[in-house]
Amino acid sequence: MKQTYKTRKYTGRQLLFAALDTVICAAVAVFVSMIKFYLTGDAITVNFALCVVYALVLAAAFYGGLLMFVMISRSFIIKNNRYYRAFLVAMTFSFVAHVFLSLISPLLIAPGLTAVIIVRLSRKKQDAFVFNLAETCMTFCVLIYESSVTDGTMFMAVGNASAPFLYQWLLTIISVIGVCVGAFIPMAMRDKTGRLHSILIGMETTAASVVLYILMSLSYSDIVLVLSYFWLVVISGIAPVIIAQFTVPVLEKSFGLVTDDRLIELTDTRRPLLRRLASEAPGTYNHSLAVANFAEMCANAIGEDPYLARAAAYYHDVGKLSNPFYFAENQAGYNPHDDILPEVSAEIVRKHTTEGYKLCREYGVPEEVACVTVQHHGTLPMAVFYERAKRLTDGDVDIRDYSYHGTCPTNKIAAVIMICDSSEAAIRAMDHPDGERVDRLLRGIIADRIARGQFDNCSISLKDLDVIRQTIIGAYGGLFHTRIKYPGGER
Repeated sequence: MKQTYKTRKYTGRQLLFAALDTVICAAVAVFVSMIKFYLTGDAITVNFALCVVYALVLAAAFYGGLLMFVMISRSFIIKNNRYYRAFLVAMTFSFVAHVFLSLISPLLIAPGLTAVIIVRLSRKKQDAFVFNLAETCMTFCVLIYESSVTDGTMFMAVGNASAPFLYQWLLTIISVIGVCVGAFIPMAMRDKTGRLHSILIGMETTAASVVLYILMSLSYSDIVLVLSYFWLVVISGIAPVIIAQFTVPVLEKSFGLVTDDRLIELTDTRRPLLRRLASEAPGTYNHSLAVANFAEMCANAIGEDPYLARAAAYYHDVGKLSNPFYFAENQAGYNPHDDILPEVSAEIVRKHTTEGYKLCREYGVPEEVACVTVQHHGTLPMAVFYERAKRLTDGDVDIRDYSYHGTCPTNKIAAVIMICDSSEAAIRAMDHPDGERVDRLLRGIIADRIARGQFDNCSISLKDLDVIRQTIIGAYGGLFHTRIKYPGGER
């Protein structure tokens, strides 16, 4: 199969915007560091210029390192810059909060706050660990430098400020805990979106933080003094879950992010557009539900996002609302295409892809879902109308006049919807589907799409396509067994 998919998917313009976002957030971090250095007191004022240089170097190292990371490993969030911008804002917010909370006590630095926020926003959970690691290390470096120029004695509203190097010790402990929690959160939250699960994870991380704090405190000279502050670790352990409940929806709405929570909302059948589809085009609605079941299983099987696949399947045919009775699943015996020219029929059917995109944008459906409406048929021909046109015309017929004018799938989810959409309709049309016949049908559908270059612009592999085929056959397995014959001859 021809592959033209490229690893680097962002343009120079997109990279420029990502760099500007990085510089702006780094500048905020430097400015906040300067304020904190100033609040420390006269002991640091004489070295203020050196502090500025130090803060600039730290910001360049950590924020620049993050930009390099996303350029190499996460080109998606540069192409979709709103994700990168939201992650930077979450990281900078955590940094600002932690720098000023240290005035009360370094133990109030909420471990894993950046990770807890980003894990709910990102499609790839490892983003949470990387951004949390950068924020935790930068906070530690800023505060440890600040304390070093005051001979280890720092003001703490809660704690013994006169104890030499107590501040550094507490800061080191909470930073280690922050890195550990930041590594645990992405693994614990993988494929979990329930609110109760988030609370349980928060309780687990809080308990683990307290245990880790107690174990590390055993090596401090005044163990009793350090252990007396464990209640601050409890507060800082609970805080990330509570703060995330408020910040995640704000960031999601502000930057238009597609999160698991947002996708679950989109698949609520009480949504206005889905209610319209159910009432005005019930056949299309039921077809979309069936495709969604296939798509979710196929996405899971190839390691793609099942929530995104289900949402895309729900909305892929909403464009049929413009002319619902011109589509077979909504007809009750009479087919209006029998009375019109094939080129007119082709135009009516073709328009449901672009009309679907318009409806999605009108109803506030995210781009990641809306784009599937114009990609799920790609540039495939409408064979029925093409064959009719050839029968009615003596001359040559251009197949492009009877093909969809959409875009070929640009991602695996769109490719999954393309296959599941055709497969569901074709299998439904079979009189007596069985495993062997369905297998031949699916092989033909996939081979036809490959031959027509429909997957040339996405990264789906032959192995993925084979897994999708086997998954659909497995999903239809319940239809292949012999049915029980009831008295009266009914099956």
